[in-house]
Amino acid sequence: MGLMNASDWDPAVWIENKDYATGNTSLPYFVKRFKISSTILSARLWIVGLGQFITTMNGQSVTSGVLNPGYFDWNKTIEYLTYNVTATLKDGDNVLGVALGKGIYRAEKPLGGRYYKFLTTSHPMKLIAQLQLNYTNGNCQYIVSDSSWLTTVTGPLLESSWYGGEEYDARKELIGWDTPTYDYSTWKMADISTIPNPNATYRARQSPSIQPVEEITAISVTDKGHGTYVFDLGVNHAGWPKLSMRGPRGTTVTMRPAELLSSDGTINQETEGTPIYDRYTFSGNGIETYVPIFRYHGFRYLQVENLTYVPQVNDLKSYTLRINNDVTGTFNSSIKLLNDIHKIVNRAVQSNMFSVFTDCPHREKLGWLEQTHLVFPAIQRFFDIQAHGRSIVRRIAEAQLNNGMVPSTAPEYPIFSGGFRDEPNWGNSIILLPLYLYQSYGEKALLEEFYSNMVSWIDYLTSKAKNNIVSYGLGDWFAIDQSTPVGVTGTYGYWMSANGLATIAYALNKIADAQKYSDLTSNISSAFHTTYFNATAHTYATGSQAADVFALEMGAVPITEQQNVIQHLINDIRQRGNHTSTGEVSLPSWFRMLSFYGHDDVVYDFLSRTDSPSYGYVIIHGATSLTEDWDGPAPARGQSLASQNHFSFGAVDEWLMCSLAGIKQAANSIDYRILDIKPAIVGNISHIKVTYRTTRGWIETQWNRAGTTFTLKVMLPYGSIANVYIPGTDATSDYGTLIQVRKTEPMTIFKIESGSYTFKSVINVNTKRN
Repeated sequence: MGLMNASDWDPAVWIENKDYATGNTSLPYFVKRFKISSTILSARLWIVGLGQFITTMNGQSVTSGVLNPGYFDWNKTIEYLTYNVTATLKDGDNVLGVALGKGIYRAEKPLGGRYYKFLTTSHPMKLIAQLQLNYTNGNCQYIVSDSSWLTTVTGPLLESSWYGGEEYDARKELIGWDTPTYDYSTWKMADISTIPNPNATYRARQSPSIQPVEEITAISVTDKGHGTYVFDLGVNHAGWPKLSMRGPRGTTVTMRPAELLSSDGTINQETEGTPIYDRYTFSGNGIETYVPIFRYHGFRYLQVENLTYVPQVNDLKSYTLRINNDVTGTFNSSIKLLNDIHKIVNRAVQSNMFSVFTDCPHREKLGWLEQTHLVFPAIQRFFDIQAHGRSIVRRIAEAQLNNGMVPSTAPEYPIFSGGFRDEPNWGNSIILLPLYLYQSYGEKALLEEFYSNMVSWIDYLTSKAKNNIVSYGLGDWFAIDQSTPVGVTGTYGYWMSANGLATIAYALNKIADAQKYSDLTSNISSAFHTTYFNATAHTYATGSQAADVFALEMGAVPITEQQNVIQHLINDIRQRGNHTSTGEVSLPSWFRMLSFYGHDDVVYDFLSRTDSPSYGYVIIHGATSLTEDWDGPAPARGQSLASQNHFSFGAVDEWLMCSLAGIKQAANSIDYRILDIKPAIVGNISHIKVTYRTTRGWIETQWNRAGTTFTLKVMLPYGSIANVYIPGTDATSDYGTLIQVRKTEPMTIFKIESGSYTFKSVINVNTKRN
């Protein structure tokens, strides 16, 4: 049963508690009492609460996941959740309970001067629900939200600011509020409310829920005097602190999360917005445990103030939260630094993997779109994001304006200006995310459903272009080399959109459109070359690394100049001490182009660095998640501290999996039907092992190098075939049913189908992949 329209919910109506007032009351609780006198066959609940909700039946949680319902534009689509509540019902009296929080929906100025990202009209918190009871005798009963529900605003939760923190008074806890024996004599009847927008449609949530996926225990606690203690959880993450503590009735403690410490050992909130804090008032009933359930923090440290005793380190735990996408990949190498780089990228991805991919888990918590596609190839190799990605595409399409412009955030909660709202490399997610989902999972339906949105976006960019050059936007965000013209970066975004749409049109057999956008792609490349090529220096525009890799990826570089441009790129990297100078837009191209042209050794030299700017630099300075800029906790160029939990530079994980481990989908393959397995044997690496689960099953590659002996083990799932590239022309295999073997200096190429294989060859110590 799908509840798509308002009429499908009849006679259920939206309800609220109009007595709620920030600072004067608690957040609202609702209950519906009902009786069951026959045997229940099944029971199903459809519900959504704005901004957030928790649902119980007879005191037992029935809510799947946490921080429900997640992000969506409630003026366009209301996403509801469905629960099987059969096991929670009992004969006789039953109580359905709902507690509401603000979430990002009610973005008003929070109590106590807490931090906020933006403000909107104070939307009333509300809910709509429909419970269907199916009896064994064939009867059916509906329990719906209406004015017969009871509600109160006298509970313990006084504030639940999505950005600033919670305020909880345990003296006001309503013990047993959602059970049949509770006394509701002081509660009032619910107030009838309205849908946020009468034109909005309803849709069942299709993506996984947000779940606690890891429990972390503090590794130390430091006494800072005067009842203040700083806990260290050891890793920067997104989640819920869970603090067990005690104190006299009426005593209030303040808990301040942070990513970093100040020089005196107290917390530093410079990177995440300030002040952010939760506050808890004791009931005085022994050990009390607090978890801020209607929000989450991005933090490593928790400073607890006004304690009346010395806490123990294990008093604090934290639940790491993220959307529950399955883990589909692993990476391990013989080089600790490479493993550590993967760990901080993976931690940052997980810290921002909520109902949308956020930029950071603290000061913004917004769905900035560029990371969604720029880092997609890296994320997709370690997590199953098929359903999650599908839901994000819908949010992007819903955010698109009538003129075709795609705002840089989706859903578009605050409306920014300039490049922070209109940016070619952010908006092109409307094309690239559906395309990548199709290539990775065979999600063709998305291409068909949102094709008109893609065309509108291309038309919008074309209207902004002058002679096929797009000269607006944010540029190569957080680049070391700031000289790259905005037109270079903007035109690259235009080209990516046109090239992506041409590929999509071919997939949908829209031949005329495919030719049209293929021609546009070529025209953009030609215009880029004509406008920016410096024939004397064999480079583009200012000679930045970004300009070179964009030109190479766009196919703008004539064949006769390709090696010259690559050499210019490498020379600049070497002159910078084996460092990249790219920002987040050009970094994925930087990895791909160096690998494509056979220079994985240059990439490895960069990844081996521990001076600024590099991944290694942030790691040796204490970063436990990937940072927003190249310096992390230790700014080396006089800049301010940036977020310590951003995955925008996470494209390195794509290189680790696709180039170093060598697992790459072949050109024109869909859903990993055909793979190219071509590991890069570089540096002093002696061992690589990765696993990767496609929709067809698990792929595994493991290579070892001992002196001049190279061994590669490959496991391929049913339904896939692969071309395996082994260095040297004397390579052998222990498997007897190879499809084909070709020897092409300096490689032996084996064509294989599903199964397990071991390949061996003799290589030069300094073998380089070509």
